Amino acid sequence: DNCTAVADLTITNNAPATFPIGVTTVIWTVEDASGNITTCEQLVTVEDDEAPTIVECAAAVTVGTDDGLCSATNVALGNVTATDNCTVVDDLDITNDAPATFPIGTTTVIWTVEDASGNLTTCEQLVTVEDDEDPTITACAADVTVGTDDGQCSATNVDLGSVTATDNCTAVADLVITNDAPATFPIGTTTVIWTVEDASGNITTCEQLVTVEDDEDPTI
Repeated sequence: DNCTAVADLTITNNAPATFPIGVTTVIWTVEDASGNITTCEQLVTVEDDEAPTIVECAAAVTVGTDDGLCSATNVALGNVTATDNCTVVDDLDITNDAPATFPIGTTTVIWTVEDASGNLTTCEQLVTVEDDEDPTITACAADVTVGTDDGQCSATNVDLGSVTATDNCTAVADLVITNDAPATFPIGTTTVIWTVEDASGNITTCEQLVTVEDDEDPTI
């Protein structure tokens, strides 16, 4: 100042105690001993650099495969709850990278919460698709009728044939096909249970009738 010593100038401003987000103009005032005043402006910018807080991520989900397929669609993922220091909850942008079709096994879904300032927070959800569909038996082993072994009232080494089956996930060559046929079939009809099991432990069964007839004449 032309008259007032620098140390005696009165310098004040109208800055608030708390600055809101955005730009605030602060007016600085310099007054000399004669009451002459000069002002200048200062811009104070407050930016939101705090990421949203995820209160609860979507819970892990386990679902079965779609009928006839080795994958799952239309999986209900649930939702994420989150809060933010500046953006109201309804305005938070919550997205995920979930595929339209989930393969068998476990897929990690990344959820992203973004506030109005572009700050991001993520969390992970596990989606597990299990094969809960039984194999399909396209043809059971055909019923068999055989004669008794020579001099015996039973039959051994009976050719049972085979079962054909398919599965939604397991390759045909990898299906485990077994039966409970005895080594020796008694005279009469025996029910043989065939079991087809896939890689996930799902089981389908079918029945085959094995009839042993006595076709040997008496011996005098």
